Amino acid sequence: MQITRKPPVRTSLKPSNHPYLSGPWTPVHEEVDVNELQVIEGEVPADLDGIYLRNTENPVHQPLGRHHPFDGDAMIHAVSFRGGRASYRNRFVRTHCFETEQDAGGSLWGGLMDPPGTSKRPGFGAHGGLKDTASTDIIVHAGLALATLYQCGEAWQLDPVTLENLGKASWGPLDGVSAHPKVDEATGELMFFNYSKHAPFMHYGVVDRAGKLVHYVPIPLPGPRLPHDMAITPNWSILNDMPLFWDAGLLERDIHAARLHDGVPTRFALIPRHGQPEDIRWFELPRLTCCTGPTPTRTGIPWCWRAITRTSRCPIRWRKRANTAT
Repeated sequence: MQITRKPPVRTSLKPSNHPYLSGPWTPVHEEVDVNELQVIEGEVPADLDGIYLRNTENPVHQPLGRHHPFDGDAMIHAVSFRGGRASYRNRFVRTHCFETEQDAGGSLWGGLMDPPGTSKRPGFGAHGGLKDTASTDIIVHAGLALATLYQCGEAWQLDPVTLENLGKASWGPLDGVSAHPKVDEATGELMFFNYSKHAPFMHYGVVDRAGKLVHYVPIPLPGPRLPHDMAITPNWSILNDMPLFWDAGLLERDIHAARLHDGVPTRFALIPRHGQPEDIRWFELPRLTCCTGPTPTRTGIPWCWRAITRTSRCPIRWRKRANTAT
């Protein structure tokens, strides 16, 4: 097993007993290539040929205020399998914000738990005051790995094999790209959404297999929301409007505090893949409070949405099946 270490990044982070900066959460700052991992037990199947990618948060600089685990800089970890062997490498995603803080030698943006005015520079994404870290999600589309942020930053491209940083995707719209876009392996299309604090508050788009934005439409919502995920079927894309979102009164003071709004229904929007706003079919669930994400059934379709609903006694886990096979 041979380890090749890359030049170190510039860091100002101090040792800490903060629960999200120590122990298993201790940030990793070293970028390495390991050409052949030692197999501790068993063997790597000889016919396993592919790459496993994982996006993680690794803060490089001392926080300006309080630290939240979502504030960390994106680091991609890759394990490659071929011929019964496994190799490893990791790289930071060098967003504009990452490179700017490298030049500055310290943090320039506050975090999710910080009050207004903490950041030294204007922020990005739906929040508007945070750093674009691209640290939430990673997928592969059109031969490129795409790292994205839950607060709708840019879609940052990397070579999925070497993890070479290739800059931001040219097709990204003004309001950014939320984490958790979906790729249809049959057509090669990528479906995505974003959200913001200005009307219409959400957009939905389709990028073709060549990496070209071919469809982008507004999804009108009653106000700013905090959707986190979406789902797709061969014919439909499924978006959501949940009652857990920023408190409107506090938002007027630039305070981003999420609240559960009693009496506001949970809604799912079904839009044909290349549909228009007038084609949207809305479905309401009055008692559902928080949706945690879509999972396919054993056949892949229809979809089940894992969710939490509240009763008069206590929260329970609940599943809603929506037949979207047509």
